[in-house]
Amino acid sequence: MKRFFTHLSLIIIAVVTLSFVSCGENDFPDEGYFQIGETVYNINEASLTDLGYDEESDLYQLRLTLDNTSHNDFHSINVLFYSEVNTYLPSAIYTPYLYDNDFEHKFKRGAWLVGDTEGGVFVAGTIKVTKSNEKYIIHINCKDINNNNVKADYEGRIQVRI
Repeated sequence: MKRFFTHLSLIIIAVVTLSFVSCGENDFPDEGYFQIGETVYNINEASLTDLGYDEESDLYQLRLTLDNTSHNDFHSINVLFYSEVNTYLPSAIYTPYLYDNDFEHKFKRGAWLVGDTEGGVFVAGTIKVTKSNEKYIIHINCKDINNNNVKADYEGRIQVRI
């Protein structure tokens, strides 16, 4: 009987250990929000699209899209980054490109859109990107052309489209 409980205990420990290991970093939720003024919009998806190599900057142009595909009214944030690679968005604090030929850690433009009529273009601020394996943490703190505060936080995967 003692041997039975020993084997049962080992099986239970193995199952519990396997459960913890399988709930590792690959199982994090893809979620976040963006806020325009006082209005908050949920984000559940992010994608990164390679728009090609830019001769002037000698860098790739990557479009980051944060949106909510399950929501009835379309809302999203889109940002065009300069990057030395086209397969992921490097960790950095990005600021707006100021047409001064300094492209390192810059975003060319950013904008938000809600439905068919509301939107705004970023004119100032920062976008902090932290990448660890497949997980990204993105913090946006910008002002748009109408002086609205644009804030966003996203934590999760980014689907890369090359």
